[in-house]
Amino acid sequence: MVVPIVCKQHEDHSQQEQQKSAMVPEKEVVEYRPGLLILYSDGSFERPSDLDVPACADFDNSPNGVATRDVIIDGAQPGVWARIFLPRAALSLGRNSLPVVLHFHGGGFCIGSPSSAHIHRTCSRMANNSSCIWISLHYRLAPEHPLPAAYDDAFSALLWLRTQASLAMAQEREPTVNILNDDAASEMKADPWLSEYADFSSCFLSGDSAGGTIVHFLAARASGENLSPLQMKGMLLMHPAFPQEAPRSSMELSNVKVSFFHRSALPPGAPFGHPLMNPLHPESPIDLSLLTLPPALVAVASNDPLLPGDVAYFQALRRAGHEAHFFESQGMGHCFHTRYDESSAAFAGSINALEGAMVSFIQRNRIAQGDARVRVSADAKRSTEIRTQLLKRELLGIRSRRNPANKSPETLSCKACPDSVETAILTFTFHLQILHIFEHHIRKASPRICSPC
Repeated sequence: MVVPIVCKQHEDHSQQEQQKSAMVPEKEVVEYRPGLLILYSDGSFERPSDLDVPACADFDNSPNGVATRDVIIDGAQPGVWARIFLPRAALSLGRNSLPVVLHFHGGGFCIGSPSSAHIHRTCSRMANNSSCIWISLHYRLAPEHPLPAAYDDAFSALLWLRTQASLAMAQEREPTVNILNDDAASEMKADPWLSEYADFSSCFLSGDSAGGTIVHFLAARASGENLSPLQMKGMLLMHPAFPQEAPRSSMELSNVKVSFFHRSALPPGAPFGHPLMNPLHPESPIDLSLLTLPPALVAVASNDPLLPGDVAYFQALRRAGHEAHFFESQGMGHCFHTRYDESSAAFAGSINALEGAMVSFIQRNRIAQGDARVRVSADAKRSTEIRTQLLKRELLGIRSRRNPANKSPETLSCKACPDSVETAILTFTFHLQILHIFEHHIRKASPRICSPC
């Protein structure tokens, strides 16, 4: 009979493994947001992508009638890309007629993507409602890439957009002429949608939650930067994250989630209200009063734990002399407009009111500055008319003194001007108009001469 031999070493190893597994508790899910985040009790996490929405460049096959396409941001770090949302209105409004909105999604700097279902839905809806081209950026996420990585990627996207504006201008003037000074930028290709439909003279920055934080730090970094021919007309900050202290827990921002975002995005041991996230911190290197910022819309929600920081930011903008507008959604929580849509009866009115305020802000700032250009053109025309009348009076006065018989001066010539008086006036007016046209092109080409937007 064969007697089985038990290996004492193997038996001891098995017992050790059982004891070890018994000592290590099984990790539990402590935070779950479908399609975005699974956070475990041991601090590990996953970013599920099962609810991501693919891009669709066909208006008819898109569920909301907005064509979308993903593009690589040239000149940025690897992995940085954007989704362009083109509304159907582009087909009827004509070439270069749609304002451009560079958008940054929320997610505590740690989660989210332009392809995430709620972000894709929100940008599509806003592109339709505003008749603007929305460009949603996929920036690098923490904790793999803590701050200021997201700010750096946002600035790279803004420079990429400036290059797209320059390429569109080059194609409009002369396709073979290179007006770019940067050799690397000159190798980039013009995006067909942007070169065809974008109005680069009306550009806006937009962001939800952490994306609103990105908007501020991007605008501050771009302050004084020569973005020509790109023109910044405004920035929209929806429920931005400017925490001055640990926010209270809420359904949207639980303590577990806020703690995960905080320790992932900021340096180890950094307190709430760190200058990397809160521009109002006493040690912040940025002085709001020294910045050149476009008009701002600060949208808040009355039930948002981040409300105190948002109100303080808005008040600081006004004290620093910046144009800022305030919109509050009563009874709503943090970024409610991204979690629901207009089909949710309880939220439809608040969503429509908030997004209506956003659309009005875009239209008002685009049109107001457009009217300023019209006023300048009208003033120049009126100035030409006045100077023409003065010249006419002077010439007629000269001829009257030389024509005591009071004959018709229009049919007479004077020694100072061999042609008729009317011909002299027309010639002078023509040259004056040419001068104004030349001056107009100089102003467009040189941002130093242009009035600040």
